[in-house]
Amino acid sequence: MSNKKITNFFKTTSTSVSVTASTASDSLKRKHELETEDSQIIGNQLENVVHLTQKNDIGLFLNRCLSDHEKNIVLTNLWSPQANYLFPLLNNNAKRNIKFQQRWLDKFNWLSYSEKLEGAFCKYCVVFAKSGGKGSQALGSLVTHAFQNWKKALEVFEKHSKHEYHTLSLLKSEQFLKSFSSGQPSIIDILDTERMKQKKENRLNLLPIIECVMLCGRQELALRGHKDAGPICFKTESEPYINEGNFRAILKYKAKDLNHLKHFLESDGRYKYTSAKIQNEIISSAGDILLEKIVKEVNSAKCFSVLADETTDISVKEQLALCVRYVVGSDENVFVCERFLKYIEIHSLTGKDIASTIVNGLNSCGIDCSNMYGQGYDGASNMSGRFKAHSLNLAVSTSCDIQAIRNSLGLVEKMYCFLNTPKRKNVLLSVINESDMDTRSKSIKHLCATRWVERYTAINDFVELFPYVIQTLEKICEWNDTTSTDANILMKAMDSEFLISLQVIKVLFSYGLPLCKLLQKVNLDLKEAVDLAEVTVATIQRLRGNITEEFKQLFKEAEKMANILDITISIKCLSKKCTKRANPSINDPEEYYRVTIAIPYIDSFIQQLNERFLCHKNVLKGFQCLFSGTYSDDFDELLQFYLDTDKQIVKAELNLWHAVLNNNGQHPKSGLEALRLCKKEMFPNLHFLVQILCSLPVSTATPERTFSCLKRLKTYLRNTMTETRLNGLTMLAVHTDIPLSAEEVLDELAKKPRKLDFVL
Repeated sequence: MSNKKITNFFKTTSTSVSVTASTASDSLKRKHELETEDSQIIGNQLENVVHLTQKNDIGLFLNRCLSDHEKNIVLTNLWSPQANYLFPLLNNNAKRNIKFQQRWLDKFNWLSYSEKLEGAFCKYCVVFAKSGGKGSQALGSLVTHAFQNWKKALEVFEKHSKHEYHTLSLLKSEQFLKSFSSGQPSIIDILDTERMKQKKENRLNLLPIIECVMLCGRQELALRGHKDAGPICFKTESEPYINEGNFRAILKYKAKDLNHLKHFLESDGRYKYTSAKIQNEIISSAGDILLEKIVKEVNSAKCFSVLADETTDISVKEQLALCVRYVVGSDENVFVCERFLKYIEIHSLTGKDIASTIVNGLNSCGIDCSNMYGQGYDGASNMSGRFKAHSLNLAVSTSCDIQAIRNSLGLVEKMYCFLNTPKRKNVLLSVINESDMDTRSKSIKHLCATRWVERYTAINDFVELFPYVIQTLEKICEWNDTTSTDANILMKAMDSEFLISLQVIKVLFSYGLPLCKLLQKVNLDLKEAVDLAEVTVATIQRLRGNITEEFKQLFKEAEKMANILDITISIKCLSKKCTKRANPSINDPEEYYRVTIAIPYIDSFIQQLNERFLCHKNVLKGFQCLFSGTYSDDFDELLQFYLDTDKQIVKAELNLWHAVLNNNGQHPKSGLEALRLCKKEMFPNLHFLVQILCSLPVSTATPERTFSCLKRLKTYLRNTMTETRLNGLTMLAVHTDIPLSAEEVLDELAKKPRKLDFVL
């Protein structure tokens, strides 16, 4: 099987880059448009990502304390120029036109060339040589800085090979590689018992520190306090308490039971082990381990989809949440998994820039982009235009272009903002408590801009608390300040049109609620979502067909609310300028509002659901053959797009698959059910197609969940948090189901280079 390259997905115009959750159908329609401008740009960009820098250039390992892992890289896996590499002509060699020669690398096996510094080094001496020459003179070229005098190259190289410190470095490297490959202690640790003792002590004391950082990260607690600096001191009970932050407070509490830790923290010079810098290193190491585990799962799945959404954090930075959706497990234990990868700060929201950001982000994580088969986006205007997004909220927002509906929702939001102060909220609460009625809610809710469930709850609670809201506004109107004027204006704004619109909104929101709840599930696949959307649309269409009888009940409920306001449902007075108002000749209020509000809103709602959900049935045309038991030409198109194998073999698998299902009386209703029944050993091609179906994204609920985590982690008091620290804390907070031990973090921490040698 050959998988489609990522350039097949990021193609057409900048608008089409931001396609919807299941772009497989759009890709099928545009499979002959691969040579467009954007695909060339992004394809070149993807190719250049690999060649930006040489990862293991020896120039990156100079003049610092190297970990054992880095020493092994320098000795065994350094970057080396290829035979056709063009060495640069340096200024000091320009007159003689002399360049570095490839044959020198073949002659001297210790020699290494640095593209970064444009010079030569001895890789053994870079790692192990500390001093050399007579009187332990400081080392120079080939060790601490690059050698570039190519005229005397052979002479210098021959002379360097005979130096005593070079021979000693060569012996140390041989001993190190033997001990590193076998897992035995290094020669330094064997000879230096004091160093071994210090390493054991440091690891013992660092484990509680790492556990404290991980605890704060898992619980989304701020680590820093008012005075998160200096050595940790254990104060007596008589001394005043100072908030030093959660991390230091937990560490002090833990030290009460660990005498060695308390002694370690009280020792001079130990602040470096609890400083903000080491906190960041621990957080970064924990995040790297979790990311590595996720990437390993994604690459082994051989099929994944990318999910992306954008939001603005507290420091007014545009953060792109990058997530992946893939299938894990086998047989009965198979399930769909959606994982957060990282936040990426972006400075442009055009389709082309978002595409390049996603490509670079996936590559930086180590994910094989050739296995990407679907994309899911949501929210931004350039993602909800030409290709409709899987967003129920977008359907509501577009439907709310009807003026009466839009005004009604706006008034509910203004009512929430007005009563959302301690003094006014207390008045509402006292009115509710004085009542004999038992209400489920005690306050009105914010009309959430993104979550459908919250919108339904806000409208439902407002209708339930409507009598108490009116009593609260009447009490506030008696106050002797400007607040009374605002309360009076809000009461006057609640007219007949508002009450009718509120009842219509409540009914339509209730019909969309089951679909919204289903869209929040990770295990939902595209087939199941479209099936429920069809049922929802059919139900609303029946409501529309019986609108006369249904609206009578809505009108009665609106009249009950009007009695509380002491008004009657009536048609708004029309002035001579209101020449474009709908059906101004109707005199019956019930008929008027049914024609002008209920019917247009229901029709618009159905239209939006059809455009944003049912149009994606085109994606399922080919996949539908896996469930229906019939064969169609759409399946040929599906095979041509996804599989590079003999069609006759796949068709035979399909016939056998249908026969097995019929004999066992099994009829899978979702992609996940089909995947559990489809044995990979018997039907390898069909199994892969069903896996693609399960991997295609349905909604962007997972990126939106990370935004809630982002608001809790990056608050007003922590708005200068760096991107590395933010990603590490988010990985700890989001992926609580992935096991992570302090020992793993400590081992990863020991690999990271730093100026201070912690001896880990």
